[in-house]
Amino acid sequence: MIQRIQSVFLLASLCLLVPMFFVPAAKLTYESGYIIGFNFTGFYPVDIDTETTILNNKSYSIMAFSILICALNLIAIFLYRIRLLQIRFCIYNILFLIGLTGILFFYLNSVPDVQSVSYSLPIVFPLVSAILHYLAFRGIRKDHFMVEALSRLR
Repeated sequence: MIQRIQSVFLLASLCLLVPMFFVPAAKLTYESGYIIGFNFTGFYPVDIDTETTILNNKSYSIMAFSILICALNLIAIFLYRIRLLQIRFCIYNILFLIGLTGILFFYLNSVPDVQSVSYSLPIVFPLVSAILHYLAFRGIRKDHFMVEALSRLR
Protein backbone atom coordinates (compact mmCIF):
# COMPACT_ATOMS: atom_id res chain seq x y z
CA MET A 1 0.00 0.00 0.00
CA ILE A 2 2.75 2.41 -0.98
CA GLN A 3 0.32 4.88 -2.61
CA ARG A 4 -0.71 6.22 0.81
CA ILE A 5 1.24 9.33 1.72
CA GLN A 6 2.11 8.00 5.17
CA SER A 7 3.70 4.94 3.61
CA VAL A 8 5.79 7.25 1.44
CA PHE A 9 6.87 9.17 4.57
CA LEU A 10 7.87 5.93 6.28
CA LEU A 11 9.76 4.74 3.20
CA ALA A 12 11.59 8.08 2.94
CA SER A 13 12.51 7.77 6.60
CA LEU A 14 13.92 4.30 6.00
CA CYS A 15 15.87 5.60 3.00
CA LEU A 16 17.44 8.23 5.26
CA LEU A 17 18.37 5.79 8.02
CA VAL A 18 19.95 2.94 6.04
CA PRO A 19 22.86 4.97 4.57
CA MET A 20 23.82 6.06 8.09
CA PHE A 21 25.55 2.69 8.51
CA PHE A 22 27.97 3.52 5.70
CA VAL A 23 28.24 7.33 5.52
CA PRO A 24 30.49 9.10 8.06
CA ALA A 25 28.45 11.15 10.51
CA ALA A 26 31.33 12.86 12.33
CA LYS A 27 35.11 13.18 12.36
CA LEU A 28 37.09 13.44 15.57
CA THR A 29 40.46 15.22 15.50
CA TYR A 30 42.95 14.39 18.23
CA GLU A 31 45.68 16.63 19.59
CA SER A 32 48.32 14.34 18.09
CA GLY A 33 46.91 15.08 14.63
CA TYR A 34 45.20 11.90 13.55
CA ILE A 35 41.57 11.79 12.56
CA ILE A 36 38.97 9.15 13.37
CA GLY A 37 35.63 8.91 11.59
CA PHE A 38 32.33 7.77 13.06
CA ASN A 39 29.24 6.15 11.53
CA PHE A 40 26.52 3.96 13.07
CA THR A 41 28.75 0.88 12.96
CA GLY A 42 31.45 2.52 15.07
CA PHE A 43 34.74 4.35 14.85
CA TYR A 44 37.23 3.83 12.04
CA PRO A 45 40.61 5.42 11.24
CA VAL A 46 40.55 7.95 8.42
CA ASP A 47 44.33 7.96 7.95
CA ILE A 48 45.32 4.38 7.19
CA ASP A 49 49.06 4.91 7.86
CA THR A 50 48.57 6.05 11.46
CA GLU A 51 48.39 3.49 14.22
CA THR A 52 45.25 4.08 16.27
CA THR A 53 44.73 2.25 19.49
CA ILE A 54 42.39 4.68 21.20
CA LEU A 55 39.00 3.99 19.62
CA ASN A 56 39.49 0.67 17.93
CA ASN A 57 36.11 -0.67 18.99
CA LYS A 58 32.72 -0.97 17.40
CA SER A 59 29.76 0.72 19.02
CA TYR A 60 27.44 -2.27 19.14
CA SER A 61 24.85 -0.51 21.26
CA ILE A 62 24.32 2.28 18.73
CA MET A 63 24.39 -0.22 15.88
CA ALA A 64 21.82 -2.49 17.57
CA PHE A 65 19.61 0.49 18.44
CA SER A 66 19.78 1.69 14.82
CA ILE A 67 18.93 -1.78 13.48
CA LEU A 68 15.94 -1.89 15.85
CA ILE A 69 14.75 1.49 14.56
CA CYS A 70 15.12 0.40 10.93
CA ALA A 71 13.30 -2.88 11.63
CA LEU A 72 10.40 -1.09 13.36
CA ASN A 73 10.23 1.32 10.46
CA LEU A 74 10.11 -1.50 7.91
CA ILE A 75 7.45 -3.35 9.91
CA ALA A 76 5.37 -0.16 10.21
CA ILE A 77 5.33 0.22 6.43
CA PHE A 78 3.65 -3.18 6.01
CA LEU A 79 1.14 -2.73 8.86
CA TYR A 80 -1.23 -0.61 6.78
CA ARG A 81 -4.19 -2.88 7.59
CA ILE A 82 -3.70 -2.60 11.37
CA ARG A 83 -3.70 1.17 11.76
CA LEU A 84 -3.61 1.32 15.57
CA LEU A 85 -0.49 -0.85 15.70
CA GLN A 86 1.05 1.24 12.92
CA ILE A 87 0.37 4.37 14.98
CA ARG A 88 2.09 2.80 17.99
CA PHE A 89 5.11 1.83 15.91
CA CYS A 90 5.37 5.40 14.62
CA ILE A 91 5.24 6.83 18.14
CA TYR A 92 7.85 4.35 19.37
CA ASN A 93 10.09 5.18 16.43
CA ILE A 94 9.78 8.91 17.09
CA LEU A 95 10.88 8.39 20.68
CA PHE A 96 13.69 6.04 19.65
CA LEU A 97 14.96 8.45 17.00
CA ILE A 98 15.06 11.38 19.41
CA GLY A 99 16.82 9.14 21.93
CA LEU A 100 19.29 8.00 19.25
CA THR A 101 20.15 11.61 18.44
CA GLY A 102 20.79 12.36 22.10
CA ILE A 103 22.90 9.23 22.51
CA LEU A 104 24.94 10.11 19.42
CA PHE A 105 25.76 13.61 20.65
CA PHE A 106 26.55 12.33 24.14
CA TYR A 107 28.68 9.50 22.78
CA LEU A 108 30.66 11.75 20.43
CA ASN A 109 31.20 14.53 22.97
CA SER A 110 32.36 12.17 25.73
CA VAL A 111 35.35 10.75 23.83
CA PRO A 112 38.55 11.54 25.79
CA ASP A 113 41.47 13.61 24.41
CA VAL A 114 39.60 14.98 21.41
CA GLN A 115 40.58 18.40 20.16
CA SER A 116 37.56 18.95 17.93
CA VAL A 117 34.51 17.10 16.64
CA SER A 118 33.23 18.05 13.21
CA TYR A 119 29.74 16.85 12.41
CA SER A 120 28.62 16.20 8.87
CA LEU A 121 25.15 16.39 7.35
CA PRO A 122 24.06 12.78 8.08
CA ILE A 123 24.06 13.48 11.83
CA VAL A 124 20.67 15.21 11.45
CA PHE A 125 19.08 12.34 9.50
CA PRO A 126 17.54 10.79 12.66
CA LEU A 127 15.80 14.11 13.44
CA VAL A 128 14.53 14.44 9.87
CA SER A 129 13.37 10.84 10.10
CA ALA A 130 11.50 11.65 13.34
CA ILE A 131 9.73 14.52 11.56
CA LEU A 132 8.77 12.16 8.71
CA HIS A 133 7.44 9.68 11.27
CA TYR A 134 5.34 12.42 12.83
CA LEU A 135 3.87 13.30 9.43
CA ALA A 136 3.13 9.61 8.84
CA PHE A 137 1.51 9.40 12.29
CA ARG A 138 -0.82 12.28 11.42
CA GLY A 139 -1.81 10.63 8.13
CA ILE A 140 -2.45 7.25 9.75
CA ARG A 141 -4.51 8.86 12.50
CA LYS A 142 -6.56 10.76 9.92
CA ASP A 143 -7.23 7.50 8.04
CA HIS A 144 -8.21 5.77 11.27
CA PHE A 145 -10.71 8.49 12.17
CA MET A 146 -12.14 8.41 8.65
CA VAL A 147 -12.66 4.63 8.77
CA GLU A 148 -14.25 4.89 12.23
CA ALA A 149 -16.62 7.59 10.99
CA LEU A 150 -17.61 5.44 8.01
CA SER A 151 -18.27 2.42 10.21
CA ARG A 152 -20.59 4.53 12.42
CA LEU A 153 -22.72 5.44 9.40
CA ARG A 154 -23.50 1.81 8.65
